[in-house]
Amino acid sequence: MTRAAINILGATGATYDFVTQGSTVVASDRIAVGTYQITGCLGMVPFPPVDEGWGYTVNQVDSRADVETEFADGVLTVTVTKDGQPYDLKHMITLHILVPDSPPMTMRGVEVLPAPATES
Repeated sequence: MTRAAINILGATGATYDFVTQGSTVVASDRIAVGTYQITGCLGMVPFPPVDEGWGYTVNQVDSRADVETEFADGVLTVTVTKDGQPYDLKHMITLHILVPDSPPMTMRGVEVLPAPATES
């Protein structure tokens, strides 16, 4: 597994930026007020030694929002509430997720040619 970071825009659920070395397409959607789903990942990066997951940050404007994550059936669901009510983030959330490793890269051999003869 490879670690990745994904930024999700609060108003639309669209993937804003994605950083990974993994081999999968990760997509995000806003499915309801305060509910976002991420597909193509393997859940949140586990907290050492291994726990439910950790690693999200929200913008300061959304700092009073509560965030819960759940990974089931290959879908990561992020639920955001504020004062007990569903809440769309004003800015975005950054999630630290796991993605499948990239397949090993094979390289073709390179033919080494002898150095050209020099004239004396």
